[in-house]
Amino acid sequence: MKIYLDQLGPQLKKALPAMIWLSGDEPLQMREASDLVRSTCREQGFSERELHDVDNGFDWRELVNASNSMSLFSDRKLIELRLKSSKLDDTARKTLQACLDDPSPDNILLLTSPRIEPASSKTQWFRKLEAGSLVVQIYPVDAARLPRWIQQRMQHHGLRADPDAVQLLADRIEGNLLAADQEIEKLSLLFGKDAHITSDRIARSVADNARYNVFGLVDACLEGNPRRALKTVRRMRDEGSEALMITAMLARELRQLTEMGSRLQRGEAQAAVFQSHQIWKNRQASTDKALRRLKPGRTLQLLDQARDVDLAVKGMHTASPWIVLEQLVTRFASP
Repeated sequence: MKIYLDQLGPQLKKALPAMIWLSGDEPLQMREASDLVRSTCREQGFSERELHDVDNGFDWRELVNASNSMSLFSDRKLIELRLKSSKLDDTARKTLQACLDDPSPDNILLLTSPRIEPASSKTQWFRKLEAGSLVVQIYPVDAARLPRWIQQRMQHHGLRADPDAVQLLADRIEGNLLAADQEIEKLSLLFGKDAHITSDRIARSVADNARYNVFGLVDACLEGNPRRALKTVRRMRDEGSEALMITAMLARELRQLTEMGSRLQRGEAQAAVFQSHQIWKNRQASTDKALRRLKPGRTLQLLDQARDVDLAVKGMHTASPWIVLEQLVTRFASP
């Protein structure tokens, strides 16, 4: 069964499945989800823990041996597999399926991996594994949900914060939940429990730990937030990113918007269009915003401007590549 992160705790209280697969690229949420599984297993009597790092050279017979071996102290066991990749070869799939087909009541299997690719999640072997286990897809906290996440985190530390203070902290640590957690803990130590956190206190105590990247840039463009998009692309320039790499990602998104927009204009259902283009649930709202704002004729114009960036990099355009790229980003994100 596939669930979201906020459903993990209640689901584990109902019953512990034979296998739990946590997948995602956000370190803090992955760590806390893993800790939640471990603590719940300990409460249920799975007091022994066995850990395996799984790379291309991993011998899957080790998992079979771990599953079949009895503990010296007759304890039930949590077997953890840290996967370097969410793509599994045939041996891995068959071994995991065998564990699910004949589960041991004395063992629980915990898999942690990078994000499962949409193509993999639609395969027959994955759906079969999913049916007999608990699969948790862990998504990054986007800019729209970040203030609420920070507010809840502050409450957990006994802090009260003004809305503008929460927003300022969100701006400072955007995209980096580990930094956010560290800053909130620091605020708790600085000002104590039940402290009232104002924007002035945030400004004085919090370092600028924002992690600007091309995925955040794409999100800002889709959301129609030119201020954030322009700020992001300038920071990426200052950090040494390549204009062509950024342009390639933007062009890919524009080509996809062009094709989806054309299909919608022909009367196809949006749900079917999103499914065929593998638009995940957490990006559907922003993609819908962009499609309403940018019709196919407009996205084709923006693709032409993306080609101008390439020409500028090659010295075949009068303007600087970054100036042309900033113009492209501003027009892409313009409401």
